[in-house]
Amino acid sequence: MQTAAGRPATVAEGAAGEAVDEAHRRTRLAEVSPESSAGITDRLLAVKAEVAEHFERELSGLQKPQFLVYGVGDFFHSHADTSDEPTEAAYVRDRVVSAVIFVNGETDDQERAGYGGGALAFFGLMDDGGDAVGLPLTGQAGLLVAFPAELVHGVLPVTRGERCTIATWFT
Repeated sequence: MQTAAGRPATVAEGAAGEAVDEAHRRTRLAEVSPESSAGITDRLLAVKAEVAEHFERELSGLQKPQFLVYGVGDFFHSHADTSDEPTEAAYVRDRVVSAVIFVNGETDDQERAGYGGGALAFFGLMDDGGDAVGLPLTGQAGLLVAFPAELVHGVLPVTRGERCTIATWFT
């Protein structure tokens, strides 16, 4: 992922499609081989029934995984991955459960491969009167985190190294 060609990741722009908006999200979408993408898709589909049971939701499929590389200063402001607004793109409205796989992990050891900062933060989980307080999750290599697509979350700025994750959505 770190050496793959890529392009800036986009954000949903309603039914009109997608756009690069570096004020809201700054990260690189790595262009991995079709075989790598298919391998991840197969592994995620293998746990689909377990995810559906855990969240007590019916799941029919999986959207194409995004291979994301966050460099120093990169982030993704708080957002939900789905919407029931009819003006949103169909692929956004179809999302039921979000999934993030950490390819590498956060570490304080500057000698080890990994990154600093870049925590996956969840908002609205505490009774703080809003989304002001985010609960950060420290990434570990190989960790799969799944959560309801309507849960507000974001990626805090990376302070060191490159944060590599794979994001996708069960539909």
